Formats: sequence, C-alpha cells, structure tokens
Amino acid sequence: MAADLSEGFALFFKNNSGPMFRVLLAGTLSRAAAEDATAEAFARAFANWAAVAEHPNPRAWVLRVAWNYYRSSWRKWEGRWAAEVPEPAPVAPETWADPDLVAAIRQLPPGQREVLVVVALGELTTAEAAEALGKAAGTIRSQLFRARASLRAALDEDPDPEERP
Repeated sequence: MAADLSEGFALFFKNNSGPMFRVLLAGTLSRAAAEDATAEAFARAFANWAAVAEHPNPRAWVLRVAWNYYRSSWRKWEGRWAAEVPEPAPVAPETWADPDLVAAIRQLPPGQREVLVVVALGELTTAEAAEALGKAAGTIRSQLFRARASLRAALDEDPDPEERP
C-alpha cells in the first residue's frame, strides 16, 4: 500500500513539477520564490499524499499550497526586503516563452498576472483557478478578461471576437 502511494506521488511529481514551477515563475517573477514555493508545496503534498491523491484536483491543491506559501513568505519578508535586500535582478527569459510575452506579463498587476498564469500555464479552468487561488469564480473571470485585454494591447493583437463582453 505504501509503495503504491509513493509510486503515485512520484508519477504526479514527474508530470507536474516542471509546469508548476513555470506557473510560479511567471506569477512571482522570482526564480528563488518559485523554486521555494514549488518545493514546499510538493513536500506538503508528499507528506499528505493519501489525502491529496483523493482530492478532486490534486494539481489545484498543490498550486494553492504553493501560492499560499509564496504570499505568506512575501508578507513575512516584505518590510525587510525594502530595507535590507537589493532589488533582485530581472528573471531571464525562459526558453519556453516569447520574450515580448514575458515582458507584457511582467507589466500586469499582480492579481491579473496570478490568474493569467494559473489558467494559461497551469491549465486550470476558471472554477479550478478560483479554488486554487481562494477567489470567487467571478473575480477570476474578470481578472482573466482584463489580463488578456492588457496583453493584447501590449502585443498589438486584435481582440478575439468570442471574448468580448
């Protein structure tokens, strides 16, 4: 039984750790923060794997833990960062992302950026994103709409006729 659980977690980790890291990297704009949050979320998932494996969406569970860990860490260190730590160097463009798109995503307000990367890179539905981020589904849809509109404007793209309100 324990071997089945650890094999299940190993497969889950193998299939989701890379994409989860990319979601967090795009959302936090900090490689260190993304690495920490990803590692912490998967460590907690492993410690509770019997329950997490039964969750309707284990990926959303891990993503929520990661975002909560990141937010908590950021709040804990917010005052110290401003006074003691120099501004981090910008994240280098990743090989999997268009540099113009990365620059446009960086310009989004944090809430919109978070929702966009969770839905687009995390491949969650708006309902799953709402659960993962602890926000109302309407808030997710609204922030996603605004984020996409901002990206279209920044990238000089025509709006999708299906996405008009």
